[in-house]
Amino acid sequence: MEIRQLEILVAAAERGSITQAADALLVAQPSASAQIRTLEVELGHRLFDRLPRGVRVTEVGRAVLPHARQILREVAEIGSAVDELAGLRRGRLVLGAMPTITAYLIPTAIKAFRAAFPGVELRVVEARTSTLLDDVAASRLDLAVATLTEEPDPQIEVEALAEEELFAIVAAGDPLADGGEIGLADLRERPFVMLEHGFGLKAIVVEACRQAGFEPRVAQEMQSLQAIKGLVEIGVGVSLAPRLVVEQEERLGLLRALRLRPPRPYRRVQIVTRRGAYLSRAAQAFIGICRGDARRREAP
Repeated sequence: MEIRQLEILVAAAERGSITQAADALLVAQPSASAQIRTLEVELGHRLFDRLPRGVRVTEVGRAVLPHARQILREVAEIGSAVDELAGLRRGRLVLGAMPTITAYLIPTAIKAFRAAFPGVELRVVEARTSTLLDDVAASRLDLAVATLTEEPDPQIEVEALAEEELFAIVAAGDPLADGGEIGLADLRERPFVMLEHGFGLKAIVVEACRQAGFEPRVAQEMQSLQAIKGLVEIGVGVSLAPRLVVEQEERLGLLRALRLRPPRPYRRVQIVTRRGAYLSRAAQAFIGICRGDARRREAP
């Protein structure tokens, strides 16, 4: 039994396809199929049912998978320990983050990490909060930067990183655009443009509106803040977002970010890791860079 066989087994089970597993692991498809067949012969059982399109894990395969994942985790931890001794001259860090964070909040941390540790492979996976939590718990991610609105699974450990005030975002020509602070209740009759279900920011906006005494009327749900900004700009609706998100559009006179009167809603950004997991030097270094960047943003 070889580590590569277990990697292909886990990847094929997660994707429902040996071909997609081969692509993800940069292995030729015939070689990946041969590795799985060899493993099945060694174990004396089929691990997958071959379907016209893809594969399905058999009962034996489902029994083998948790052990395969555990072995791969332990192998990764051995490599991480060696990388630590090597002073981060090599290694790998798989970071998860919400698209609303990778685009606006952590690019400087990513740039600083790459400059400090050019030999470490940094892979950034974008996904909504719910998916990131699942991937951290399953050790598919070393850590994630996300916004949590509920108590996470007991397997998850959370560290507060930053707190961002949310502003009302309106088109430059909106009647409210030339005013000062507004109350969130002033938007009671306005249609809202929001992120889809599964994004932490949507839950925060909905709860803030409820606290202000109304249920937001959703005109459109989107998968990115960039798309939301475009719809707000042409008057489809209003939204709530950190001011950092619309700095460029404000300079260009396309959008306005209006501060809300207290109680003001905030988005709390957190570092998410698997409880009890070994944190590699690379993961610790990235977390340290994020902490320093957050402190600089908060400084007057």
